[in-house]
Formats: sequence, structure tokens, C-alpha cells
Amino acid sequence: MTWKAVVPACAGLGLLAVLMVPAWRSTPPAVTPAVAPVPPASTTGAAAGPAWLSDLGAPPVPLPAPAEPLAQRIERLVASGDPRDAYRAWWLLHACVVFGRTGHLPERDGTEPDAIADPAHACATVNERMKMARIDHLERAARGGVDGALAELVEEGPFGDPTALTTRPDDPLVKEWKERINGMLNEQAEQGYWASLYQLFTGFWFGHPAIAADRQSALAYGMALRDIMVKLDGVPEQQAIPFNGPFLDEIGTGLTPEQKARAQAHADAIVARAADQRDIANRISIKQKK
Repeated sequence: MTWKAVVPACAGLGLLAVLMVPAWRSTPPAVTPAVAPVPPASTTGAAAGPAWLSDLGAPPVPLPAPAEPLAQRIERLVASGDPRDAYRAWWLLHACVVFGRTGHLPERDGTEPDAIADPAHACATVNERMKMARIDHLERAARGGVDGALAELVEEGPFGDPTALTTRPDDPLVKEWKERINGMLNEQAEQGYWASLYQLFTGFWFGHPAIAADRQSALAYGMALRDIMVKLDGVPEQQAIPFNGPFLDEIGTGLTPEQKARAQAHADAIVARAADQRDIANRISIKQKK
């Protein structure tokens, strides 16, 4: 074999060896990229700081609104023009008057429209002019048909002085007051207003400086009160105290059968009007709910 022939042969073998190396050479291991350590998450969401810094970003705690002064509350009620608010204004002023006289608020039976938590402080904001005006508020409530207002007006007496009925019975102003109040009482009682009915009944039967005694009217109003309780309110007759049984019999003592019959007819008419009033009130209430 000549040299020229050998070189190409060796060269061919060398090229073959070079080409075959990748086939049997071991593959280098794959390198996994390093992961940087993650710092632990903060439980507060922010870097901790001095304790005195912790409250700097907190919103201020709102302070409670100051209580409305009683005098301002009364003026607001009077300005509303609503007879029910006029009655509430009267009650607050009346309570302050009683507190000023006795050191105690009037006894409450649960039907009063408002309460006074701290009478010494609250009533100090009410001046004498406001106290004198309470009767005007009460009369406005009574004329507006607020139940109970007219009966309270009777108890307040002429211009807020109940003693005037006995100490100055011939005073023209007192006489005019009695005539006006009795007219209002009769009008409301005839429509079946419970408080006015009861006020007139007690005056007719037990007597009152503002109401003249009248046995037949007392019987009629007692019958009306009983029948309103039984027929309209659903009270069993035996529980319609004191207008059941012997009490009305006692009132009717001395009256003729004709007078008793007229009293019953009078009572029936009052109860019928009371039923109509309640029906109207119920229809208005249902309409408002719709």
C-alpha cells in the first residue's frame, strides 16, 4: 500500500471516530437553576414599628351627639303644627311645672308621649314664658282631637289654675272657659272619644267644678262606655268594670223607665258613631299601608 493510499484511509477512520464520539459519550447532568430563598411572609402586612406609631393611622372614634336641650325640643314640637306634637310639648312642660312644685315628675301610666331622663338639668332650660304657653299647646291638641288632651285641659283648669273654678266661679273669664270646655267635651263625647266620655261621665256622676251633675246623662254615658268595651273592644261584659251590672243600676235609681230608655237610646247613638269613627280610622290606616 502506498503512503498516499494509507493517509486517506487513516483520515477516513479519524473522521469516523470523531463523528461517533457523541453517540457513546455520557451526557452531562442537567443543571437545576438555583432558587433564591423567600423570606417569611409578615403576619401584619407591614414592617413592625414602634408601638407609639401603631395608632397614627387609625380613624378617630366619633363622639356621641350632644343631647337636644329640652327647650329646643319643645320649640321643635310646637313648630311642627301637628296637634299630637302640641300634646307632647304640653306634657313636657307640664312635667317641668310639676317637678318645680314637688321635686318629682308626674306619675306615669305608660300612655304619656315623652319622658324626661334628668329633670333637674332638662327643665332648667325651660323659661316661665314657655311654661305659661303650655295651656295653649294643650288646647290646640284638644281641638285637634288628640285623645286625652281635652280631659287634661279640664284638669289644668282655667288658664292653668284649677282653683279658679272654686275661688272665682262668677268670674266672666272662668264662666267663658267652662262653657267652651263643656262644649268641646260634649262634642267629642258624642263622637265616642273614650277620654272625653269618661271625663263627662265622672263629672255627671261624681261631680266636678267644671261639669254640672246630671244623673240621666251619667247613665247614658256609663252605658255607652260599657257598650264600647263590650261591642267594639270585645271585653266580656262581666269584665267591663265598673260599667257592668249593679253600678249602672245604682246610677239609674230614681229615674223613670222613660228616662232610662232615653239614656239607652242616647248610648246606642254614641256607640254607633264610635264604630263609624273606628271604621274610618281603619280605612285610613289600611290606605296608608298600601
